[in-house]
Amino acid sequence: MRDTIRKKLTLENLMCLFVCICPILDIISFLFRNYFNTSFSLTTILRPIIPCIVFIILFFKEKNKKQKIIVAVIYAIYSIIHLLLFQKLHNESSYGIWKNELQYIINYSLMIINLYLFFKVIKDRDKIEKSVFISLEIYVLSLFISIVTKTSSSTYLEGIGYKGYFESGNSLCTVLLLSLCIILGKVKLKDWKKIVLIIFTAIYLVLFSGMRTGLFGFCLIMAIFVLGKFFIKIRDKEKFNKKTVRIAVFSAIVAVILILILGSETIERRKILKQNELNNIDHETLEQRYVTGDILNLYKQITNKTLPENYMTEEEKNAIIKLCEFAKEIKLSNVNLRAQQFIYNVFLVKEQKNLGLILFGNGYKNQIGELVMEMEVPALLCNFGIIGFILYFGPFLTIFLYGIYKIYKNRKNIEIDSIMYLTGAGLAIILSSLSGYVFFNISSMTMAIISLKGLLFSQKEPTLSQKEPTLSQKEPTLLQKEPTPMKNRKEK
Repeated sequence: MRDTIRKKLTLENLMCLFVCICPILDIISFLFRNYFNTSFSLTTILRPIIPCIVFIILFFKEKNKKQKIIVAVIYAIYSIIHLLLFQKLHNESSYGIWKNELQYIINYSLMIINLYLFFKVIKDRDKIEKSVFISLEIYVLSLFISIVTKTSSSTYLEGIGYKGYFESGNSLCTVLLLSLCIILGKVKLKDWKKIVLIIFTAIYLVLFSGMRTGLFGFCLIMAIFVLGKFFIKIRDKEKFNKKTVRIAVFSAIVAVILILILGSETIERRKILKQNELNNIDHETLEQRYVTGDILNLYKQITNKTLPENYMTEEEKNAIIKLCEFAKEIKLSNVNLRAQQFIYNVFLVKEQKNLGLILFGNGYKNQIGELVMEMEVPALLCNFGIIGFILYFGPFLTIFLYGIYKIYKNRKNIEIDSIMYLTGAGLAIILSSLSGYVFFNISSMTMAIISLKGLLFSQKEPTLSQKEPTLSQKEPTLLQKEPTPMKNRKEK
């Protein structure tokens, strides 16, 4: 019994367990916060336990302790300087305090730790993909249970969309989409469990999520999957199966008809936003406004000089003025809040003209509530500075670009799994740039890292001398020394 436990209690199995329990921790976090009406949850402490344990074990087992310490010191120095600058710029208009800012630094630092752990520990692709399958099962099952029992929370304040027992509909859709990319890479017609799970995931994303991320994201993934399959068949000069082509065309037509007939929550949400845009006018001038009502009122207070003296800095006031004037000039949609956030933060950086803030950031939570930038990648650059952007997003971007290079170099032998892993990693970056809360949210961040891991290692070619490793050879146990890493077989 003890030997069996030792064999199963491996670092790789711990990280796979971490993937499996992500949806459970998400549900516990949501229910805990809503039941006790608090912003704190026990899962904030529980969630990092497994990655921290694995990292500490690796720290003492590996020889590169000095390198790890140097890297940790670099991140610590940046964090201290960033928080000091945040506190210096903090004022009455700031949406958060230093504790909120620290939470973002901790989550992004955990992302870097997880990136290292998944690349260092995970050797068995089948095992990690099975973990993703289990995780997706829990997500989808809980979503439909909440919808059927009418206990689901709404995606939007207007009551549009369903997001089950999860905090963020955007992060939820991201997790589901990235999980689909990982699973689709090896799906076959005989894998009925996977096919059923994919169908139910599609139903939620397209009909019930209420988000463009879910609707357009799923359509994009399936289009890439089908085109990828066709590309491989053309490249390998294989004959097209007429039955398969008919099924693909029929499925696409049925999907479109179902969306139009049954109606999508996403389409309903778009109609409401369009109506809100037309109804949003300046009640004083009765003219169309091009920013939100609160931002316009703030603009009027600044121009009329009725704003409290210490409420905002002069640079922030000037950025608000330029935002409103630029929005009117280009006739920006008043419901496009992300565009307003982006424009304001760009103007703010130009107004501040401070090298220290450009390098270390002016503080993510230092802006007023509506203008805290949801788009993650631009926020990392503007609010966390060039150094923060390099430290937190640089490793992910570097590996992604290297993965593209590997795929291009191996394009004559590329398989569908590589295409779907590339889609997942690329989609994570796109959603992070345009929508946000991909890398900050630990569950979606985990799926993004697994996509990146698969993208890189699916390109490795097996050597002639490589043999299939036994279970005990694949990864180290907690009581064993670290074995020599082995290359994965290329899966077809």
